[in-house]
Amino acid sequence: MTEIIALEKITKSKVDQVLKVWRNGLIIAYPTDTIYGLGVDAFNQKAVQNLLALKGRPVGKPVSILYADVANALNDFKHLNDYQQKTVRALLPGKITLILSVGPKSLFPEEIAGDGSIGVRVTDLEPLNRILVQYPHPITTTSINPAEKPPARTVAEIISYFGAQISLILTYEKATGDLPSTLVKISGNSYEIIRTGAVSPVEIEEKMKQL
Repeated sequence: MTEIIALEKITKSKVDQVLKVWRNGLIIAYPTDTIYGLGVDAFNQKAVQNLLALKGRPVGKPVSILYADVANALNDFKHLNDYQQKTVRALLPGKITLILSVGPKSLFPEEIAGDGSIGVRVTDLEPLNRILVQYPHPITTTSINPAEKPPARTVAEIISYFGAQISLILTYEKATGDLPSTLVKISGNSYEIIRTGAVSPVEIEEKMKQL
């Protein structure tokens, strides 16, 4: 039976349990500042393959990754130029996914970065970030649903989709929303909004004025 852990009441021993699940290549469902996500160690190819198989998702279809903070994200993307790094700092954290080049020395499995790019998120959900910062790698962040089904937005929906195939479900009563993150592609010295979601184009423009 899948264990459910509330982030509001999480103890050190339960945090250790979450970290162990990721180290073992298993799958966790967790809340974000948008919709629930499925997380495995993003550097663990076998875990990524299992995640894609669970969702019935074709290899090569994008799966984003999640970091605890911007500093950790940029540490894995040192190849970004000055404009790109400044854009990352301007738009994250928040309800935005940035599509970034993985660079020539990528550690990401080809299953999620085969085209040379990957979506990167840093959420505004501090209770989750306090766990993520204790794990040495980013984790995947992809909606909780089988292919062609709508994303799960409640624990009951998560269980109905995948049940015991998910090792842990983290919950947070103040988290999650109805809209996915806004998808922004950064390349060269420009950006392009690929999908409008929880953050509007006007809000993106305002954030970009920080550059």
